[in-house]
Amino acid sequence: MGGQRLARVGMTLLVSLIAGAGVARGASFDCKRATAPIERQICADPDLDALDAQLQGAYLGALDRSTHPQAVKDKQLAWLKSRASCPDAKCLISAYRRQIDLLSALSDEPPVCSGSTTPEIEACAAEYSRRADAELSRYLAAAKKRLKSEAVEDQTGSTAKAALAGLEASQSAWERYRKAECDAVYDWWSDGTIRGAMFQGCWRAVTQDRTMAIWSSWLQFMDTTPPLLPKPGGQ
Repeated sequence: MGGQRLARVGMTLLVSLIAGAGVARGASFDCKRATAPIERQICADPDLDALDAQLQGAYLGALDRSTHPQAVKDKQLAWLKSRASCPDAKCLISAYRRQIDLLSALSDEPPVCSGSTTPEIEACAAEYSRRADAELSRYLAAAKKRLKSEAVEDQTGSTAKAALAGLEASQSAWERYRKAECDAVYDWWSDGTIRGAMFQGCWRAVTQDRTMAIWSSWLQFMDTTPPLLPKPGGQ
């Protein structure tokens, strides 16, 4: 972007981008304050650095999808303790990839609507829509923070600033489109009792498509650098 090297993501609570000396930072903690040997090892290895950021994204996603977030936190803490047993970077990379896959698939939410009445089905569909909204919010925040960081790194920041303005404009336009599209679906089914569920189904599907578009356009790289967040998955 404008001759600059692409930055990798850095995450503290959600995603914060930190770049420096031609090497992009991505760890879920501040490498400038890293004191533990495992933290210094992660900061010194570009692959581990990127994987640590991906892990944070997968962890936050698992929390969003879980009805027992404390159990997710406990499992993650146990994994963080166990990773210290890895003797080298190869072992750590494998451990990170396994944990990312595990967290990305982790969900104790019901896989299908279990209710049989129209209100129960509609309520379940509304919950799926809420989950889709939460996932989109995480991915959109990551994309915006990446562009803001790029703007800081660029001496003029013009390219990244223009891209950020474009993303925000496209998001506003997409939100209007989503409402119009799903309102139309509701109107089409207005004579039926399932109109509410059909509206929610539209909302969820359109939102998931947008999340995938955000991930594809803004959170991936042209080379082998891992994406800033794991590939979004539908519920």
